[in-house]
Amino acid sequence: MEIRQLQYFVGVAETGRFSEASKKHFVTQSAVSQQIKLLEEELGTQLFVRQSHNATLTESGLALLPVAKKVLNGVAECHDSIANLKGLLCGTLNIGLTFSLEPYIRETMLAFMTRYPKVKVNAYYKSLGNLLRMLRAGDIDIMFSMMPTSPHEFVTSVPLLEYRLAAIMRKSHPLATKETLRFSDFLPHKLILPEKGLRDRNAIESFIHAETGELNVVSLINDVHAIMNILQESNYISILTENIIKLNPALCSVPIEELSRPLQIYAHFNSTTLRKHSADVFVEMLQQSRSLFATKHGLQ
Repeated sequence: MEIRQLQYFVGVAETGRFSEASKKHFVTQSAVSQQIKLLEEELGTQLFVRQSHNATLTESGLALLPVAKKVLNGVAECHDSIANLKGLLCGTLNIGLTFSLEPYIRETMLAFMTRYPKVKVNAYYKSLGNLLRMLRAGDIDIMFSMMPTSPHEFVTSVPLLEYRLAAIMRKSHPLATKETLRFSDFLPHKLILPEKGLRDRNAIESFIHAETGELNVVSLINDVHAIMNILQESNYISILTENIIKLNPALCSVPIEELSRPLQIYAHFNSTTLRKHSADVFVEMLQQSRSLFATKHGLQ
């Protein structure tokens, strides 16, 4: 059994296509097919049900997939261990974050990729629950979010940035000229909020029940970009991270008095796996930019 056979196997399993796995690994489709066939012969079982345009995992394939991923993660850790000893920044850095944190991480990500071009940076935008599962499985090296609502033994957290939630609306909205708002100001207006379970919704949940029972919430949406698209074309209001308007210049943010207390963004690591040197450097760069970011965006 060879490492490349497991790599090709995982590639086909994740994409459902031999052709996509061949593109990912820069080999021919026939090479992928041949190596997986050899793997099946060695294991004495069929791993895929092959159809004309796709491939699906058999019961044996489903059983092998998590084991194969664990082996490949172990191989990557071996390379990273040696790279760490040599003080090199190379390989791959996988980070996970929610869409609404993108404005906070973007500048550091661009600076990191410029300074360390030998490190391939992959970014995964997911919900908090999905990110925790990816962190546990070793699919991401760092997770950026608020503190999880319940403790997890495998998670080590480092505080990074503070941010605030605000009322987000288009610039022509009647409330857009206000310096600050209270929840009572929302009563005549319709709101679209993040769906329950998303990071921003978790942060305002206690206020919704305690102080805003009469708010006219007309829709819950599980995608921040979809919410912003609706806001720019209507007079709806939402409550999101104040810096999210950087992603859409047609929108504005107005502070909410009841949500004036800043919230904390953390970097979360899996304490049971080797922490990559590149991950530590990325977090250090983010921490160094914290004061500049806070001054630039009014987060002090």
